[in-house]
Parts: sequence; structure tokens; C-alpha cells
Amino acid sequence: MSGIADGIDFLLTFVSGGCARKGGVSSGDDKGVGLSYFLLAFLWLGIFGKFSDRDFSCIVTASSFAMLTGFIILAIKVHGTKSVSGLSCKTLTLWVWFYSTRLLATSLKSGYNPVDSTGDYVYQMVDFLSLLLVMHLIYCIQKTHRHSYQEELDTFPLVPLVLPCLCLGYAVRGNFNRHVFFDAMFSASVNIETVVMVPQLWMLGKAGGKVDAMTCHFVAATVASNVMTFVWWWYCAPELEKRGPCMLAQVIIVSQGIRLFLAADFMFYYAQAWISGTSVVLPTQGEEM
Repeated sequence: MSGIADGIDFLLTFVSGGCARKGGVSSGDDKGVGLSYFLLAFLWLGIFGKFSDRDFSCIVTASSFAMLTGFIILAIKVHGTKSVSGLSCKTLTLWVWFYSTRLLATSLKSGYNPVDSTGDYVYQMVDFLSLLLVMHLIYCIQKTHRHSYQEELDTFPLVPLVLPCLCLGYAVRGNFNRHVFFDAMFSASVNIETVVMVPQLWMLGKAGGKVDAMTCHFVAATVASNVMTFVWWWYCAPELEKRGPCMLAQVIIVSQGIRLFLAADFMFYYAQAWISGTSVVLPTQGEEM
């Protein structure tokens, strides 16, 4: 994704170059994570109180907020350690695919947006901010901290992941947007979301399975987002069935179930490490899961 990095290079020349400093993780970084949790929780409560209709569909916006929190934590890690070690550029590339396809479907059409008032613009704004953070992280990997990028471990091929997601998105789609392209884009985004963390888990397995604390925070935020998204789709799957004969509801429930399975696997090792007071270590390649 060096093209994306080159594209935002000009914009980042106006930034003070925080990514380029050298150093290690400090207590300030931990405070930064805690402050991020606090501020985003406070911001969500403010949005929920002022802009939300308290409709159940606002859980979709809350899920997007959880992912935004995760990317902020990754940005804190990169700025704090001055290193992108352990980050998969290919997973970040999949996030770009995900947000690009979803924003096409949710910004230009409204069929899949939360019926809650947060779906009018807050939902899209949160996704757009997440996309900007992802592109910034790709920039750090490809430009400012390329020396620390473990490219030899980030080897999972993307074409076998992206191409089937796009094809399945076109073949199995709903009609909430009442437009083939925008319906297909949303369906494709759901499919990409299912496999988006595969390259990251592959890379961690090749690196020995040890996960640093900041990456654990990111994955935990991803898990929280997964749970909220699954609850939402489980709730509205019957509505998809009412809109005409299609397999979109079944595909979404299965894909979200797969995401939850992968999340549960990580959270098992996360809880095990938390109880024992040790670092999170995933099974390495060649070991039995």
C-alpha cells in the first residue's frame, strides 16, 4: 500500500513528525490508552444523550466507536514505541477495503444505516475517522518506520481474501439501498470484515505468538465491536429475509459467527494471560490450536 502512503505524504508534512522520534513505551503511553478509553466513552455518552433516539440500532454506531478506539490505541503504540513491529500492513490494507466499500454504501445511500439518529451522519463520521487512522498507520509502516516493519512475516496473500469477498458481495446481496452497486458494496464490506484480521493473526503466529499489551488492547476493542455487530445482525436478520428471497441473512450470520469464533479463541488466551499475570502468547504456526 505504498501508493496510499505516497498519497498522504504531502498532508503529513504539516504534522510535527511525532512518528519519526525514537524511544520506547512509557507510562505516558499507558496513560494515553486510559485517556483514550475515557474520552471516547465520554464522547459516546454525549452522542447517545444528545443525538441518539435511544433506538436499539445505535448499537451499530457503538460498534464503530469500539473500532475507532482500537485504531487510536494502535496509533498511540506507534507514536510511543516509534516502531510498527508486530503490525500487519496487509490487515490494515483490508481495513481500507472494508471502510471504503462500507462508506460507499452508507454515505451515498441510507438503506443499511442505523435508523437511530446517529445513522444520519455520526455513524459515517466515525467510520471515516477510522479510515484516516488506518491510512496514517499504513503511512508509518511504509514511510516513517519502515525499518521496523517485519515484512518477512507479513506474507499472507490478499487476493484470495479480497476477490471472493467482492464476488460473493455481488452474488449475495440485499436490496435495502435499492441499487445493485451500493447493495453489493455493503455486502462485500461485511464479507471483508469477516477475514480482516486473518493476516494479523498469521503474522503473530509466524512471529512466535507473543502479543504486546497495546496490540492486545486493539484486539480486545475489535472483539467488543464484533460482539455488538453480531447482536445487531442477529436481531435484524429476519428483516433481511422479509425484503425478498436472498441468502444475505444466512451469509451475514455465518460470517459474524466465524468472527466471534476467532475472537473467542483470542480472548481465551487473553483471559488466561490476565489471570496468570503473564503476556498473551498465541499458538505459533505448527502448534495445535
